[in-house]
Amino acid sequence: MKCNSCKIWLIIIAIILVSLIIAYQFVEPPAPDEIRMATGSEGGGYHTFALEYQKRLADEKFQLNIQPTAGSIEVLKQLQSGEVSVGIVQGGTGKAVPSEGLQSLGSLFYEPVWIFYRKALSVEYLFNLREKRIAVGEKGSGTRPIAVQLLQDNQVMPDNSHFVALSSKKAAQQLAAGEIDAAFFVMSPKSKIIHELLKNQELELFSFKRHMAYSSRYSFLTEIKIGEGMIDLEKNIPGEDKTLLAATASLVARQDLHDDIIYLLLNTVIEVHKAGGMLEKERQFPSTQFVEFPMNKNANHYLEYGPSWLQSIFPLWLSSTLDRLKIMLIPLIAVFLPLLKGAFPLYRWSIRFKIFRWYGILREIDRKIDGIADLETIQAEIERMKSLQKELIEQVSVPLSYMGEFYGLRVHIQLVRKRLEDRQQEVQGISLKE
Repeated sequence: MKCNSCKIWLIIIAIILVSLIIAYQFVEPPAPDEIRMATGSEGGGYHTFALEYQKRLADEKFQLNIQPTAGSIEVLKQLQSGEVSVGIVQGGTGKAVPSEGLQSLGSLFYEPVWIFYRKALSVEYLFNLREKRIAVGEKGSGTRPIAVQLLQDNQVMPDNSHFVALSSKKAAQQLAAGEIDAAFFVMSPKSKIIHELLKNQELELFSFKRHMAYSSRYSFLTEIKIGEGMIDLEKNIPGEDKTLLAATASLVARQDLHDDIIYLLLNTVIEVHKAGGMLEKERQFPSTQFVEFPMNKNANHYLEYGPSWLQSIFPLWLSSTLDRLKIMLIPLIAVFLPLLKGAFPLYRWSIRFKIFRWYGILREIDRKIDGIADLETIQAEIERMKSLQKELIEQVSVPLSYMGEFYGLRVHIQLVRKRLEDRQQEVQGISLKE
């Protein structure tokens, strides 16, 4: 009986193992342990943030390779070509490159649109820049698409004005030297270039009077206030309140980026940006707002509701492994529970089968006892009964619920053995008389 029950459980275990092996074929492969991220130029704000991401991800045993570029347009091109898997992209550049297969993982921080012009000019609205020399950013930069779009909205075109393609540094130099009349910049208020331009007494920072018209037209733009003295309190820079438009830098990824890497990146950028900054409130970023590309559904859920139960109690690598292996619960539920439910009836049947088999032996012997006339045959059957009794006593273990049948079998074996012994004496008596 012990052997039978062992066989049953071995069969159940074997079925479960085979089911798990089959299910494992459908488990998603683990995420790679490194990816490439495209940023702006070395030393710029995007590149600086990427270095911080890289440092924190290294603590998670994940390698982030950084690819500097000339600007957001080039970042988008590298994303489309598959040279990189993720990149930091400035708002307002999404239409410059085909966006198929690209998704946003969230906006990261504000980048004000700074427009400086020569103070000698009278510039109250952007259309006042018509026929002027304007630096709109170099080709491939994120500044150029926004600058050109805002100017075109005010009918300031290349055919009625002079658009100049310059880097931020050269644009600031030529504006200060009077070689151009105005310049667009999209960068952090902490930038050295912005501080130098604000200190220049011959330059003025443009303040948007119609900011609501622009922000309602473009989802990636929002109004921000630069208060008097906000940049430099001691020198009172700026000298009065200014209203600017701000684009948002976003984390953009290829559609095929592994979900586990998305969670890892978001966990990192949350730690980096949650404190906010001069323009951002605490925990305002990363956000699902102000994005140009469709939000990745997993990123959207993560930013809206936070980490899952597994991610909140286990390290990310362990929670992602458990999440990938959840598909293996299907065969465990579909196979193990029915087997477990059927195992006990099967076990009961195996015990009864063994008992019935022994009763079959007893019935066979009992029927032929009266017809046995050979002493050797009788003795052999008696030894068979002794062996069966010994096996039952020493080797067989049954549940308490079957002890009645077990003891009944032992009694019946003893009865058949007694009949054999009586028949033995009867045959011996006949032999002596003869």
